[in-house]
Amino acid sequence: MLTKIGFPLFLLSILIFSFGITGCFKDEIVNKDSNFRLRFSTDTLMFDTTFTDIGSATKVLKIYNDDKQPVEISKIKIRGIEGIHFTLNTDGINGTETNNVRIESKDSIYVFCKVRVDPNQDLTASPFVLTDYLDFTVNGTTQSVVLVAWGQNANYITGKDNLGKQSVYSCNFGTVNWNDPKPYVIYGSLIIDQCKVVIPAGARVYVHGGLVFPDKGSPFIDGRIFIAEDGQLIVNGSKEAPVSFRGDRLEKEFKDVPGQWGGIIVYNSKHTNTFNFLDLRNANFGIVADSATKVTMSHSVIDNVSLSCLIGNHADINASNCLFSNSAGNNILLTYGGTYNFDYCTIPNVTGQTSAIAMDNYTCILNELGLCKEGTIKTNAAVLKVRNSILSGLDEDEISLTDAYESKQPAFFQYNFDNSAIKVTNLLKDEYFIQRIKDCYILANKDTLFVNENKSDYKLDSLSVAKSIGLPIPGIIDDLIGNMRKADKPDAGCYEYIP
Repeated sequence: MLTKIGFPLFLLSILIFSFGITGCFKDEIVNKDSNFRLRFSTDTLMFDTTFTDIGSATKVLKIYNDDKQPVEISKIKIRGIEGIHFTLNTDGINGTETNNVRIESKDSIYVFCKVRVDPNQDLTASPFVLTDYLDFTVNGTTQSVVLVAWGQNANYITGKDNLGKQSVYSCNFGTVNWNDPKPYVIYGSLIIDQCKVVIPAGARVYVHGGLVFPDKGSPFIDGRIFIAEDGQLIVNGSKEAPVSFRGDRLEKEFKDVPGQWGGIIVYNSKHTNTFNFLDLRNANFGIVADSATKVTMSHSVIDNVSLSCLIGNHADINASNCLFSNSAGNNILLTYGGTYNFDYCTIPNVTGQTSAIAMDNYTCILNELGLCKEGTIKTNAAVLKVRNSILSGLDEDEISLTDAYESKQPAFFQYNFDNSAIKVTNLLKDEYFIQRIKDCYILANKDTLFVNENKSDYKLDSLSVAKSIGLPIPGIIDDLIGNMRKADKPDAGCYEYIP
């Protein structure tokens, strides 16, 4: 009797237990939705690395599952752009990858990420700012968290949170010398104001830029240096030790990549900003002189930029013994007038899409067709003087001149080209232009100029047509790299030919 009663009771208990398990399993169905997204405690992990010795730092990332169902992360992996520097720990497992990590519904887990850096290793072995990505793959969809750490022993001018932002650098109207033998690194953009910054010979400045997508507004190339109204920048390099400005990626594959950082913008500065023996490369643009500011340049190179090497907007620029090369836009762009002098400059336009130099004397608001809206045109006098220089390229005219008054008010549009090698064809039909060139060599495609333009060697070839066509200019006795100019008939361009 007890046996007969006990058996059904036993069955009943099994059934009840089974229903209970079934109910639990129903809640435990794993989310399979490809549109599901994890939530992270941050979108970027920034590591504060110590540079007195081999530096290491650990950051914690919290991952949330906000769904009503559990979720399985099939793979958590450090992508490996700088993968050797970063490792992660998930559920006690160390490495660069973890698989099949489960997060219960309305729950979260922690991932510990670690970076280990030797700040004193060779510069070519590690960039100044290490950037990688921590990828999370769920239901075939990958989400990423950015990993950023300092990678070299340097003077970091801006803070770790300055990516896509601007920091003000001020010294209470004093002077600061960037004369430390360690490089200087700018992370994001820097505004120099109420301060005179002097950069001596041999100093190295590296700027961390790249494309930034702000929450509001258009994307832009980060890593810009602004010289504000009460700011001043003095670059004092030498022929033996020029001052270099570069992007902060030092690996070989980044050597000739333009657009790695923004460039230098001198905006309405009250002071003369000076660049002697500057070597600036791989930026979005080189130097912008804006709003009547004054810039002087000598013995300097601006090379390999995405837009223009030099931009003047209603500015005052004097440049001698300079090379403005390998730009996707006009090598030199001068807008809304201003006063400009170029002596012994080499300006080779290699793109075939723009001009070596372009100048206009107006500004306006454009309509949807790219034309000036009626009543918005403003003009300013433009004065351009080019001597002993080379303006070469693939186009018929490597000089572009746009006068809002169409030569009817000469005082608002003045220019002269003397003792230079210039590539022009259609402009030779313009009597106004012909009157303003003197003793210039008109370049043809067959003419020999440089040692090897394809390899960006712009020294003069032994057969160069630019040899001995210049006239001596008082006060300029040498070339870009310190070779003495001939006393009677110097060569055009930034390099004097040396047999």
